[in-house]
Amino acid sequence: MSLHPIIALNHVIDEYREYLLSEFRAKDSGLKQALERELDRPLFLAQEPFFQAHRPFQHGKRWHDLPIDPRLARLMEARSQSEYCYIHQSNAIERLLSSDAGPVVVTTGTGSGKTEAFLLPVIQNAIEDAARFSKPGLTAVLVYPMNALANDQANRIDQYLAESGFSGAITVAQYDRGTTQEKRNQLRQTPPQILLTNYMMLEYLLVRPADRDGIFANHRCRFLVLDEVHTYRGTLGSNIAFLVRRLRAHLNRAKQTWGADVPETDRPRRFPTLVPVGTSATIKSMSEPGRSREELVRLRDEAVQEFFSNITGVEPASIRVLGEELQTIEVPRDATYSPAPVAVEVDIHSPESVAHGLAQLAGCSTDLSENDAARRCRPLVGSQSAVDHVADVRFTDR
Repeated sequence: MSLHPIIALNHVIDEYREYLLSEFRAKDSGLKQALERELDRPLFLAQEPFFQAHRPFQHGKRWHDLPIDPRLARLMEARSQSEYCYIHQSNAIERLLSSDAGPVVVTTGTGSGKTEAFLLPVIQNAIEDAARFSKPGLTAVLVYPMNALANDQANRIDQYLAESGFSGAITVAQYDRGTTQEKRNQLRQTPPQILLTNYMMLEYLLVRPADRDGIFANHRCRFLVLDEVHTYRGTLGSNIAFLVRRLRAHLNRAKQTWGADVPETDRPRRFPTLVPVGTSATIKSMSEPGRSREELVRLRDEAVQEFFSNITGVEPASIRVLGEELQTIEVPRDATYSPAPVAVEVDIHSPESVAHGLAQLAGCSTDLSENDAARRCRPLVGSQSAVDHVADVRFTDR
């Protein structure tokens, strides 16, 4: 079901107004009338809606061409409604699942599938680990800045495992303030493959001897994921940097009671090198006059590499930064601007009104259909010159 942004905004404003009137009941009639009068004043509770169109991300490889289980590929194809993933997803997945996997930071925007860029490698690695060793033990630690994010990710992992047919084959657990003593005892006896936690509880985990020694026993921990890594700045960033180094040190000396005699080909899996992964939606490309896009991307990558290196202790040059790669929009040949800035009022419930407004912005005949008017409307493609051709656009909900 599609979401109509203007109707949704009006609904939120109406509910907010009703909440204020019910929560702040004034006994004085004059004060009550003044409140109602102000709440009904245009733009008092909310400003005009702001719309921003984003170009779609570039496609990468087909889901079925990535080094993931075909069942996971089918799941992602169905969920994304596309045969192809985004290029930053395919680059991250291939790097993290390669034999020489290295650190990755994904810095793409909201809705770009950053989660899948690390979650699919984490799940695929756990699948292969279960098939190879069939023993309890950590294969990945996922660290979030707050429990709400960890809860959301845990639900998503459960959904992916269920829909791909791996429920029961892969073990997943959370370690947070809600983890009972009984659950902690269970985790000590049979550590999960994938552990989700937050940085405060990871600190507790490392200082509680029974939890620390039991949960990390016989680990094959390949991935350390730091989601929303941009939040780890200043004093907090220093604390996280020390925490990561302590975690790495403990992984190196954790109890290992089996695996010394595994075949040489299995040793990289049995005793893997920890690969840190970071994600952030807020690290943007720099903007400096006189510099090419290649220079700006290089400067951004170097800044991200230095930051993530300080957090994780890995060499900056070993960190691959994956930013946004957007599709090139083909502008229709007959798309035009209005000859002069225009003021347009559009009734959102009327297709004819929408088509008329688009035609006005395009400076063409106003008897076009919605689709034809949208194709002819050059400002929809977006640019500074497009802004210069629009004096005012107002949406009404009659």
